[in-house]
Amino acid sequence: MGDKISKEEYNSIIFAAYSALIKNTKNMVFIKDVNHRYVGASDAFVKMMGKEEEAQLLGLTDFEILEDQNLAKRYVNDDKKLMEMGENLEDYVEPITDLDGHARYGSTSKYTLKDDNGNVLGILGITKDVTREYFTRQHYHQELKSLFELPEEAYAVCYIDIEDWRIISQRRKEMFEGTIQSCNIVEELSLAAIDSIIDRESEAYDFYKNFTKEALEELFEGGTTEFSFKYERRLTNGLIRWVHNKAKFITDIDNGHLCLMLIAKDIDEEKKAEYELLMAAKMDKMTMVYNRETTMNRIREILFEQKDATHVLLMLDVDNFKNLNDTYGHQKGDEFLIQLADQLKRHFRDTDVVGRIGGDEFFALMKNVPDLSMVPRKADQILDTIIAICENYEGVNLSGSIGISVYPEHGDTVEKLYAKADEALYQAKRRGKNQFIFATS
Repeated sequence: MGDKISKEEYNSIIFAAYSALIKNTKNMVFIKDVNHRYVGASDAFVKMMGKEEEAQLLGLTDFEILEDQNLAKRYVNDDKKLMEMGENLEDYVEPITDLDGHARYGSTSKYTLKDDNGNVLGILGITKDVTREYFTRQHYHQELKSLFELPEEAYAVCYIDIEDWRIISQRRKEMFEGTIQSCNIVEELSLAAIDSIIDRESEAYDFYKNFTKEALEELFEGGTTEFSFKYERRLTNGLIRWVHNKAKFITDIDNGHLCLMLIAKDIDEEKKAEYELLMAAKMDKMTMVYNRETTMNRIREILFEQKDATHVLLMLDVDNFKNLNDTYGHQKGDEFLIQLADQLKRHFRDTDVVGRIGGDEFFALMKNVPDLSMVPRKADQILDTIIAICENYEGVNLSGSIGISVYPEHGDTVEKLYAKADEALYQAKRRGKNQFIFATS
C-alpha cells in the first residue's frame, strides 16, 4: 500500500482541482466567506457580474459590486439564511442577470462550507445556465395542457412520439353529433384522415398521404417547428365541416424524443362567413344571380379554358318593363325581377352562367352545347316563363326579347359575343318583341 499524502500535498491537490474548475467550467461558480465577501469565482460568474477578471470581485460584497442594491440585499439575505440554518440549497431555478438585456434563467445550488468542527466558513454557489431548458419546459408544459384542456373550438388533440412512432395520448369531444375517429396506432390515424378529407388535391390530403416518420423528421430538420392547413372533413356521423389542423413539433423533456402535437379545430362557421362575404361581392344583391362583373369574368374563364367547345350566349331584355314600374311601383318591379332571376336559374344547369348585367337585362351562357337545336327550345321556355310571371300583374303587357350569339361562330371573346347578341336582341324588338333571334355571322 502507498504512503499517505501529507496535509500540504492534499491541500495542493485540492487547490489545483479548484483552479482547474474555476478556469474551465461553463457554470457560474462562486465562493463567499462568512462576511459575504467573494474569495473565488469562475470566469462565467465574473462575466455575469459584469467584470473582466476574478480580481475585480475578490474581497468585495454584493453591495459593493452590484448597481441594483435591492438585488444585492436579496443575495446577501439568502446567504445569511443559508449559513444560519446550515442547510444546502439545490437546483433552485431563478432569473439571472444578463448583459445583453435578454431573459436568462439559472439552476442554482448553494452549499455551506464548514471546518472539521462544523463551523461555517462560507458558501459555495454553482449556477448552471438553463435558459434553453427552462423555455423548452415551459413550452412543453403549455402544449401538454391541450391534452387536458382542449383549446376553444378544438374537438380533437393527438400527441405522437415520432421517434417511437406511436400515439402517446389523444383527446376528443363530441361536436355537432360527430367527431374525428379515435385511433390506436399512427397508421390508423393517417388512413382515417385520408378517407375523411373531401378534396383530394388539398394540402391536408398530401400531408396525411405522406404521413411517415421519415417525412416528419425531414420537415423538422428543414427548420419547420409548426404549420397548419384548412380543409373539409367528413366526421364520424357523416357531417362535412371545415377543419383547421395545427401541428407543432415538441421535444419531450424526459426522453428527448421528437414529438408532434396535432390539434383539430372547427372553423365551419368561419368558412361559411368567408364564403358569404365572397359571394356578396360576386352576386347581384337583389336577384342573387351573378352581377355584371362576375358574369363577364366567368364567361371569359369558360372561353379560355374550353376553347374547342360550342357555347351559346342568350341576352334577355324584358319588354315594356317601365310600364310595370309606372303601374305598380318600383317595389313590384323589383319583385318581378327576383322571380324572373329565380326561374332563369331553374332553366339552366349549375355549370352554366346566369347573371344580371343591368336594369331588366340578363345574360345566360349555355356551356358545352352538343346540339344547337336545343337552344330555341330553351329560349321559348324563357319567354313562356316571363308570360307566366306577368299573370300576377294585370294590365301590364310584359314579354321578353332574346338575342343569341354562338361561340366561336359569332366571336371568340365575351365582348364580341355580347355585341352580336345585342344586335340580335335589337332586331327581336324591332320585329315585335316577345321572340328570340340568332345573330348573323
